[in-house]
Amino acid sequence: MNSFWDSRAKGVLKKRPEKLGQELLGVFASAKLAGRGAAIREGTSGIGFVDVQVTFSSGLLHVVELKMLKGVALPGSTQLATYMAQKKRKEGWLVLLDVRRWGQKKPVPATILRPSGIIRTVLIELNPIPPSKLP
Repeated sequence: MNSFWDSRAKGVLKKRPEKLGQELLGVFASAKLAGRGAAIREGTSGIGFVDVQVTFSSGLLHVVELKMLKGVALPGSTQLATYMAQKKRKEGWLVLLDVRRWGQKKPVPATILRPSGIIRTVLIELNPIPPSKLP
């Protein structure tokens, strides 16, 4: 988690933290697939690039978009819905790297319904409350 921060105490992220997240997610997915499929980073979709596409030996494709969650607005769902429509997928995955300050955290829906299908969210906490600050 500290790999994303220049100073977590000051709220200063490293340059291009989303790219770091994409690389880590790609490496993790490749390792977990263990020859049963492939993880493709920055795969093309229309005029954009899907952060990670996971394919299985069966040909099943999962479209994954990764975004930094910095405030109240939930980023990436419109972009992911477009990729889902272009790839003809009824399900997509929005991975949110949560860097919000402790007092700013609002719940994130587990699913988002779009005309192109259902988006499932995965929240990865990158700015937890330090144990010394717990009540």
